[in-house]
Amino acid sequence: MHTDTGPRSFRLADLTWPEIAELPASAPVAIIPLGACEQHGPALAQRTDTTRAEVVADLVAQRMRPRVVVTPAIPVGVSEHHMDFPGTLTLTPDTLRRVVHELVLSLYRHGWRKIFVLTGHGGNNATVEVALTGLRAELTDLYIGWSGITPVVADLAKELAHSELRGHSGEVETSQAMFVDPDLVLADRLSRGSAALDDLGAAGRLSRSHPGIHFPVQYRTLSANGTLGDARQASKQAGDRLVSTAVERIAGFLTGLVELPEPARETP
Repeated sequence: MHTDTGPRSFRLADLTWPEIAELPASAPVAIIPLGACEQHGPALAQRTDTTRAEVVADLVAQRMRPRVVVTPAIPVGVSEHHMDFPGTLTLTPDTLRRVVHELVLSLYRHGWRKIFVLTGHGGNNATVEVALTGLRAELTDLYIGWSGITPVVADLAKELAHSELRGHSGEVETSQAMFVDPDLVLADRLSRGSAALDDLGAAGRLSRSHPGIHFPVQYRTLSANGTLGDARQASKQAGDRLVSTAVERIAGFLTGLVELPEPARETP
C-alpha cells in the first residue's frame, strides 16, 4: 500500500514490481550499498563494512523519504590485502567492476538516471572509480556518484581519534560499528593494534610516511592483529556522531542531485 510518504519501503528488494514501476519518477535516486567480507581485527565481525554501508544508506533514505530507494548490498568487495587473515573473501577488481556496472545498468534500464554507490570499504575505492568512469562514458544521460563513509566525516574522525595511526578496525570504525549494530562487536576482545608509526616495520612506515604517495602493502605488514589504531578507545557515542554526520552530509549531496534536471543523452 502506498501512503502520503511514498511506497511502503524504500528498499527495492522488499517491493513488488508493480510498486516499483513508477518509482523512478518519485524516487529518482538509487543508492547501492557496497561492502566487504573481511577481517576486522579480533573484535569486529567480517560483515562490518557491509553493515555500515547498509545502515547509512537506510538512514539517508529515511531522511530523504520518499525520494530515494536502496538496492540490496553487494556483500563482498576487493579485499586481497586482507587475505592473510582467515575467512576474508575477495573479488578481483575486474569482477567487482563488472558487478557494479551490471547492477547500475539494471537500474538504468528500469528508468533510474541518478545513482549513488556508497562503499563501506576503502579497498573498493579504485575499482568503483574505474567502474563509474566507464558508466559515465557509456550512459551519457546518467548522473552517478560515490563515496565512502569515514572519508565524508574525515574532520570529525580526526577530532575523535586517539591514535597517531588510525584506520581499519581502529577506534573510528569500531565506534561506528557499535552504533550501527552492537552485534558486530565483541567488547571483551577490543584491543590496540598498530597505533603509531613506531609500531610498524620498515615497509609499513614507508607506506604511511609520505602523504599522497600510494604504496599498498598487505595488512599483515601494517598490523599483526589486523587493527590500525586502538579499538579500546571506541564508543557508541562517537559512532553516533560519526554516522549521523555522514548521513547528514550524504543526504545534503543527494538532495542537490535530486534537484538537478536529468541530463540529456548525448548523440554521436
